[in-house]
Amino acid sequence: MIMTAEFWKSTGETAIKAAAAAALGVIGTDQLITAMSVDWTQVGGVALLAGIVSVLTAIVAPNPDIRAAKREAVRLEAEAKAAAEKKAAAAAKRKAAAAKK
Repeated sequence: MIMTAEFWKSTGETAIKAAAAAALGVIGTDQLITAMSVDWTQVGGVALLAGIVSVLTAIVAPNPDIRAAKREAVRLEAEAKAAAEKKAAAAAKRKAAAAKK
């Protein structure tokens, strides 16, 4: 499940949003700031930590969309397997019928 492109796309998007939100929280919005007055090391560290926590959270508890996609993939795989078994059974039945003739 975590080796799918969809999982990593969703997780990356969520991690970027979490990092951006954390950076905005550290910078603050209640005062007039300039780029020189911000401690960018602290902002970057907090944003990085928020991104890492977001990725780890997604690995432990993936969002519902990813879980739904996984269930759908399992269902489609089961349907494909059942169809293949049905086709093989029909071929065996035809072969047995041809052998009787």
